[in-house]
Amino acid sequence: MRLIIIIILSVLISNVSAQTFGLKGGIAMTNSVGADIEDNSSRTGFYFGGFINLSEGNSIQYMPNIIFHQKGGKTGSFSSGSELVLNYIDLGMNANFHINDELYLVVGPYFGYLVSAVSKLTVDGETESSSVSDWEGWNRSEFGTNLGVGYNINDLLNINFSYGLAFTDVMEDISERNTSIQIGIGYIFSY
Repeated sequence: MRLIIIIILSVLISNVSAQTFGLKGGIAMTNSVGADIEDNSSRTGFYFGGFINLSEGNSIQYMPNIIFHQKGGKTGSFSSGSELVLNYIDLGMNANFHINDELYLVVGPYFGYLVSAVSKLTVDGETESSSVSDWEGWNRSEFGTNLGVGYNINDLLNINFSYGLAFTDVMEDISERNTSIQIGIGYIFSY
């Protein structure tokens, strides 16, 4: 895992001086899917991070990114149920396929690492939270793909909509994978 992170960071650092970079962020509506999941509903979190455009001016642009991404899901009702908040650092390598100057499609893999988790239990309107400290049985590494669409409002500002699907399970013995619908904006600092 360290080798993958070192390779991605090396590519990012070696291309910083000649390319554009920016920040992006927004809301993330996440859920857990899998054979062992019943009565699950989505939760709303957020994501934010940075990106680099490695191929300015081409019809295909490669945009590696690193983001903090809240994932997880909920079960039960508002007054009684549970919620799992999973905080990941995601390293992605998206390819933007431009249809025209404004509209583009996004496809690319990502690698995520679970940095922290909080379990919330609500009974009769009272909520208790506890941080996960024992990582036995957890799969902290996640691999998945991003699919989406974006729109360049101008040369510096864009809006985007994407769907992320994990291929790996959150727990080692339970079929449960993260999904995420992300709606956000991006701003380019160097043009």
